[in-house]
Amino acid sequence: MVSDMSQKQAGMTLIEVLVALAIIGIALTAVIKAASQNIRATDYLQNKTIALWVGSKVMREAQLGIIGVGGPEGLRQEQTMLGRDWFWHAEITTTANARIKKIRVRVYEREPEDDDASALIDLDGYAYAD
Repeated sequence: MVSDMSQKQAGMTLIEVLVALAIIGIALTAVIKAASQNIRATDYLQNKTIALWVGSKVMREAQLGIIGVGGPEGLRQEQTMLGRDWFWHAEITTTANARIKKIRVRVYEREPEDDDASALIDLDGYAYAD
């Protein structure tokens, strides 16, 4: 004769199921948060890379004299690269050597409303002036 006490019940109680679901929920939340942070970081790096390409192009053109960026206000233009519009500001200043000019190029994702706007990329370069 087998008593009721010696028989073990199979399966999980409701509390065990709820605890397991809570653990899975917390783990999945952490995975989703990590994935979204990775996506944001990738988007930021992509924008920074494209802005660097725009700034490098402007810097090379200014150093070669293809575009003139002289004057107190410098030059502000819009550049389309990889299907997006980028806004840049280039200015030229003097250095201690009268034959060498400093060129500063700032690239923005959106048209800056003022000169204090934060640039996505800020490049400095030099050009030899005859």
